[in-house]
Amino acid sequence: MTVGDDLAAGAWAAGGTAVFTGGGAALADTAGLTGVAGDVLRGDGLLGATVNGAACNVAGGLTADVANDQDPSTMGQDALTDAETGAFGNAQNHGVNHALEQHGSLGGENLGDRDKLADNAFKNTVGTTSNTGVYAAGSGVEWDIQDLAEDE
Repeated sequence: MTVGDDLAAGAWAAGGTAVFTGGGAALADTAGLTGVAGDVLRGDGLLGATVNGAACNVAGGLTADVANDQDPSTMGQDALTDAETGAFGNAQNHGVNHALEQHGSLGGENLGDRDKLADNAFKNTVGTTSNTGVYAAGSGVEWDIQDLAEDE
């Protein structure tokens, strides 16, 4: 596998994740879904963020695996890793954001447009960086397990 292959697979995975993320939120808003279903599709709240993270990562991973003609065993292993890292990463981000909101460092009732933009930029930057680290760690462990299985 080359760097080019990694970049292409990453692009496929990101595309699949983005379609699920945007499509799920749009569906929830258009259909007026509330409760757990709406929260999961939008990624709202701890449960919604956790389940949405797992589902988005699986959608992205399967997109990349199908595009790269992976075998069913690899797809299954990838889906498990994707679900775990997506759930953990989103739950972690939700916890950080919630703690900062409770502390008064994020959010607030009377934020102007610039403050809302700054809050969202912070959340997206920290969240993306955190999720990248979680995904990289999970992928590294998965790669090691696959290598061990091949050596047997």
